[in-house]
Amino acid sequence: MNYPPGVTGLEFEIAGPDYEKEIEDRPCPKCDEDALMEYGYRREQWVQCCACEFRMDWEQFNLYR
Repeated sequence: MNYPPGVTGLEFEIAGPDYEKEIEDRPCPKCDEDALMEYGYRREQWVQCCACEFRMDWEQFNLYR
């Protein structure tokens, strides 16, 4: 692939998450929809709502219960 200078193709926007998982047992804290996904990329983990785009660090989200 021919990427511009400084782009490796490993960036999140190009490569996507290393994993993603639906969270079925908790609603979104912002909109109360059952639309939460857990994402991981490299050593970062976060939760994001597919309905309202709410986003929170995974560790903070687990303390939020």
